[in-house]
Parts: sequence; structure tokens; C-alpha cells
Amino acid sequence: MHEAASFITSFFKFKLLTRMTETGKDIPDKTEVQEEEEVPRDKTRLSDICADIIVSEVMSKEMTMVKETESIENIMELMTKTPYHSYPVVNPNGELVGVIDENNILELLFFERSNRHHHTHLMAIKALSEEASTLMVHHPMIIDPDATLCEAADLMIKHHIDRLCVVKDKKLEGVVSKSDLIRKIYELRG
Repeated sequence: MHEAASFITSFFKFKLLTRMTETGKDIPDKTEVQEEEEVPRDKTRLSDICADIIVSEVMSKEMTMVKETESIENIMELMTKTPYHSYPVVNPNGELVGVIDENNILELLFFERSNRHHHTHLMAIKALSEEASTLMVHHPMIIDPDATLCEAADLMIKHHIDRLCVVKDKKLEGVVSKSDLIRKIYELRG
């Protein structure tokens, strides 16, 4: 690994010296430290546009959330009546404590059909779940409302998720989804 990094560093130094020689610039003394100039933002590049927009500008503040004591039966009924695929789970103080999505419900409903390798102690407990707190994902992906759209997109892409809970001081402030990001970018391009 160290050899590869050393090779890459040497390669870029060679390219820099070659370019300087070709353009007639003086080759810097080895003791001089050259800093890269910050490239100005290009307002036509998508990544530069996204870096100027914060999540709170595009997030949905109106969301359907469930209490950690909500019954699984009520959550399934809620899923049939709303267009959402996941629901933030909050405690009595309004703090985000987890998320329940369609995958959690399907695993519960079809537990006996799941691969035997998935039959762990935790899955057995979830199979007996009667309320949100035992079925939910306890550490959902969150993002700060002041984060940029680029940061939100990076998290969604990296972790293969469709939405992020927007949290400030442990309080759920909203949800931002891939479709929110796409809608905003389309609006800016149009």
C-alpha cells in the first residue's frame, strides 16, 4: 500500500515538473511548499450548485411519524393508507429513536419464509413484535438541516437509502428524500 502511494506521489511530481518545464516556469526549490489554488465555484456545475443549498430548504416538514409504542397492526394499516414507504419513530419527547419501513414489516409477516441464516435471536424477538420499538431500525441515517444537498446525496448514494431523517438536537425536523433532491435540481436546471 505504501509503495503504491509513493508511486502516485512521484508520478504527480513528475507531471508537475514536466508541465513547468514545458511552460517555461521555474522549477520550485524542493524546500518550497506549493499550495493548490482554490478553484472558484462554477455555477453551471451541479455539484457546485448543490453545495449552496441546504437540506432544510427542500426537506418535507409534513411527515407521518409513529410513536415507539404504536402497535404493528396500526403501522400496517397506516402503510395501506399513506404513500410513504418508511416512518420515523419518535419517543414522547419528539426525539427520533428509529425508523420502520416496508422491509421491516415484510420480514415480520414472512418470517417463516426467510432464510434459516436469518433466524437469529434478534429476528425471533422481532417476529414476536407487537409495537414499533421492537421492530424498528434503532440507528437510522440522519442529517443536519444545515447540511448541503451534496452531503445528503452522498449519504443516500453511499448507503443505498431513499430518504434521510433531518434531526437537530435529537428532534426530528423533517425528512429529505431522493425525490426531493431530484425535484430541486430539476427546478434549478429548468
